[in-house]
Amino acid sequence: MIKNQNIEIAHPKNQLCLFGYDAYFKSFVKLFEKEEMPHCVLLSGSKGLGKSTFIYHFINYLFSKTEKNRYSINDLIINKENLSYKLLHKDTHPNFFLIENNNFEKDVKIEQVRSLLRFLSKSTYSKDLKIVMIDNIENFNLNSANALLKSLEEPRNNTFFFIIHNNKDQILSTIKSRCIEFKIFFSETNKKNIFKKIAQQYGGEFESDDLSKDFYFESPGNLIKFLSFFKTLNVDLYTNKLSVISYLIESYKNEKNYEVLNYLLLFIEFFFNDICLNDPKNFNINFFNYIKILKMLNYMKKFNLDEKNSLILIEDILKNEKR
Repeated sequence: MIKNQNIEIAHPKNQLCLFGYDAYFKSFVKLFEKEEMPHCVLLSGSKGLGKSTFIYHFINYLFSKTEKNRYSINDLIINKENLSYKLLHKDTHPNFFLIENNNFEKDVKIEQVRSLLRFLSKSTYSKDLKIVMIDNIENFNLNSANALLKSLEEPRNNTFFFIIHNNKDQILSTIKSRCIEFKIFFSETNKKNIFKKIAQQYGGEFESDDLSKDFYFESPGNLIKFLSFFKTLNVDLYTNKLSVISYLIESYKNEKNYEVLNYLLLFIEFFFNDICLNDPKNFNINFFNYIKILKMLNYMKKFNLDEKNSLILIEDILKNEKR
């Protein structure tokens, strides 16, 4: 088992500073002030772009408008002494409901949606806004998604849904059709600037060289998680990819952390990129094996196949490729 003492990454609800979202935030504020804010907002973009952090900041702006220590629109900063922030931090805000799945759950359970329906049927505290945030909508199974549709069809005037979507995965078209979609995108320059500002919050744990080596990873948030995960592992990330893959497989077997599967997919991609560049004559064979492994991992997650045997077979394929 890998003993990974990685840096603890703050949950989006605890990120007091928001970076890179100035234009998006101003647009949302303008929509709300003009009473044109859609009741069902779908935020789509790569995982790790800060979509959840953005929504938590906008929610704090909405809740704190009439409170002390309200949200700073100019600086995009949450005041940690604000009452709504404290309630959201403790998951006790009476007008807020969150659905998210953790790394140990594959699907959002229908029980969570039923709890949401009960929340929607109750009166709000002081008859104020009622806000629902759904993170990782792509992890809803069919039953959960269908149950959610009922609440999206006719939201009350004071109820707003903010739904986060990793656009690498599909969601039901019926859910998408009931939302107004906002696509989040940052240029590479913007992502680098956001990364540097986030990295400063972790006391220089991430060197500037990390950017030049690792920014093929898709987003600032994922890059921070990626680097923190491997920070203490005694393995060369750039020349011994098969060893890294073995570490990840062993880690997943013991911890069942689905975030590890994302890193595993990443390094398998790197592994086959190197193989194809060094052995272009066998490109078709190598590409076939790569697709085969991707399907195995996908089926393992989707259909609850025997994980142990699947991972052993994947490792055997990779070792044979190396020979």
